[in-house]
Amino acid sequence: MLFDYDTTGTVKSPDQLREETETQTIQDSWSASNIKLKIPTKLWYIRDSFNAITLGFNYNKSFSRSPTVLSNTSWIWNANLNYGLSLSPTYYFNPIDIPVIGVLFGLLKDYSGTKIYFTPQNFSLALTAKRNASTNITRARNNSPSNEVSSRDFTTSRGFNFTWKLTEGGFLNLTTTYAVNVSSSLAYLETYNDSAATPRLESEIWSDIFNGAFFGRDNRYQQNFDLRTAPKLPSLFDLNKYFTLTASYGASYQWNYDFRQEIVGRSAGFSNKSTVGLTMRWKSLFDQYFKEEVKKENPNQKNLVGQEIQRNKKPVIPQLDSLGNPITVIDSTQILDSLLIEANKPSTLSKAVGFLVAAAKYVFLDYEMISFSFNNDNTLSKSGLRAQGTGFRNFWGLSYDDNAGPTRGFMFGLSSDAGPRVSSGSTNLSDVYSQKNSIDFKTSRPLWEGAKIDLTWKSGWTLNKNSTITVDPDGTVFVTNINATGTLTRSFFTMPPVLFLSVFKSGIKQVAELYNPQDPNANLSKAFVQGFESLPLLANFGFLKDVANYMPRPNWRITWDGLEKLPLLKSLADRVSLDHSYSSTYTEGWKLSRDGNEEIQVQKIEYGFAPLVGLNLTFGQLWGGNFSGNLKYSTRTTFDLGITTSNITENFSKDIGFTLQFSKSGFELPLFGVSLKNDIEFSLAYSSSRSAAVRYDMTKFTEDGTPQDGTTRVTIEPRIKYTISSKVTLSIFYKRSTVEPEGASRIPPTTTNEAGLDVNISIN
Repeated sequence: MLFDYDTTGTVKSPDQLREETETQTIQDSWSASNIKLKIPTKLWYIRDSFNAITLGFNYNKSFSRSPTVLSNTSWIWNANLNYGLSLSPTYYFNPIDIPVIGVLFGLLKDYSGTKIYFTPQNFSLALTAKRNASTNITRARNNSPSNEVSSRDFTTSRGFNFTWKLTEGGFLNLTTTYAVNVSSSLAYLETYNDSAATPRLESEIWSDIFNGAFFGRDNRYQQNFDLRTAPKLPSLFDLNKYFTLTASYGASYQWNYDFRQEIVGRSAGFSNKSTVGLTMRWKSLFDQYFKEEVKKENPNQKNLVGQEIQRNKKPVIPQLDSLGNPITVIDSTQILDSLLIEANKPSTLSKAVGFLVAAAKYVFLDYEMISFSFNNDNTLSKSGLRAQGTGFRNFWGLSYDDNAGPTRGFMFGLSSDAGPRVSSGSTNLSDVYSQKNSIDFKTSRPLWEGAKIDLTWKSGWTLNKNSTITVDPDGTVFVTNINATGTLTRSFFTMPPVLFLSVFKSGIKQVAELYNPQDPNANLSKAFVQGFESLPLLANFGFLKDVANYMPRPNWRITWDGLEKLPLLKSLADRVSLDHSYSSTYTEGWKLSRDGNEEIQVQKIEYGFAPLVGLNLTFGQLWGGNFSGNLKYSTRTTFDLGITTSNITENFSKDIGFTLQFSKSGFELPLFGVSLKNDIEFSLAYSSSRSAAVRYDMTKFTEDGTPQDGTTRVTIEPRIKYTISSKVTLSIFYKRSTVEPEGASRIPPTTTNEAGLDVNISIN
């Protein structure tokens, strides 16, 4: 038998050497999920209680060692209990069946079928527990234990949720959902809390759990509440046909407790969201007032005057004078006919009124749908709460307890009162608040046959506020610092000063004309907005001048189908469509100064045509295949104002590209004496993109500015795809890309060529 000696001279057997040098891992795992113990009965109190419970448990244990680790042992188990109940949808009553009150509902025919549900439709409950422990012991030079690291954790969670459709068929039609989940820790029971973190006996741990500390100490509480309504408008004046209302409110509440900070470790916060939507069938609403009255004519009396005149007409025999020339004879019946026709024609005044009515209807009323939506989001969090409770008892209880947590209004997101705060001493507490609002307005209308325009107005503003506070022993709160920022974003309207668009008098040159750097009262920020605004109509009204900066401007998208019907395009393609889109946004960011004024820090205007022109063509049959293509030209321009430098930077890009595609399928090609059906597809894609930047110094303005970096990228890619009997696919492509720098760009010019062959063979 061979022996070895370590550095201390200790004799080692081969088994000891193998144990020290090998790496070993052993894992055990047991799992039992979706356990249901059902009692075979149809009794509802058994079916909806014990039989609705699902259990689950899994256990994992592992051991490992290596040349550097003497032993690493760990184990973890998870247990869960779930309960789910779906209640019958027949648990409701009709208010019309209630004496006295039912008479009122009987008079309101639209709401006579109102249902009020007295139980939720779905209810579920969940309990989980998780416990784990690990011990890692490293080897010393003499193979003795050198360092032991242990960790233990024991957590639980419980929660429930329900969905409740409160009313149906009534005016509000309310539906609510509620969910709560509480996370707790039993880790403090694992050890004796001494310096060595000595583990406690299992009997002691479970004795404490069943004697009061069942779930442990709560450290996280989450609650979600949601309320939705879809009002049913009355049929009076057909309101329910032309207007649709929706509204919702949701609040999420969260409470946390950091055990490491015993006094100031409790914090709570909420986030809520409110939405309101209105949809109007605008054109249908007013069409009923512009219906043309069709007069019913009596067939027995139709054109009686004209028929009588026609019957009384006699043949006109030409009369000659002495020289043989015909004598003109005035026919009285023709004169009478012309007088009758003139009498039936509308007057000039009625024509003018009819034209004005038709024009007003076209401009203001010919919109298919008009939709409006408003969204409001609020978030608030506060630290250093004195109350020890999570707030659950205050939410569901009948009375308020200062020590039970924040108020019900705070948990609903309707109040900023989270309860009393702890005395912070030298520690600073914080209140963090944010708000986000957005307004969207959309509509669409036909322009002419095949053409439609979609119009959008958007506006949004945000507020972020961070307050640092201190609390004295008496509970008085002192605000030591406030840091507030915000943004404003709205749809904008500005046109580039090119060609006929110069009539709008907007652009960087107009900004320079409005801003005089020699004037101490000159405001570059104001000139920036006014100079780029193409139609400052609202600013011309004194009472709207202050709010003009917050009012959104229209953006649009135009689609025109059916151009193939035009004479010039009828013989070119089977289908032709045109796209055009314009979008523009104004953004500003501000912060609160020390004296409480809002100081603008960032201003940005961007606009683009994406695409300016988009043409889609589908040609007729060519060589027995389909031929199509599209062409798009887009532009995008951005202007950024640096408040501190008085510089405006312009970034613009222009993209043009087209694709052509030809495909033919089902043609036969003899190969090795076998005729197979094949598919082939040819495509060609081309794109050219140019981007550049120009800086304008508004104190020394020049119309050309100072060019910055820029690039031009061109890509062309032809591709052929060939499919043989759906089993073999062959693709060949070539791609060439070039990059050309311009201005102060440091990017070197590059050209990239790529080619490839892709073969796919399917074998069954």
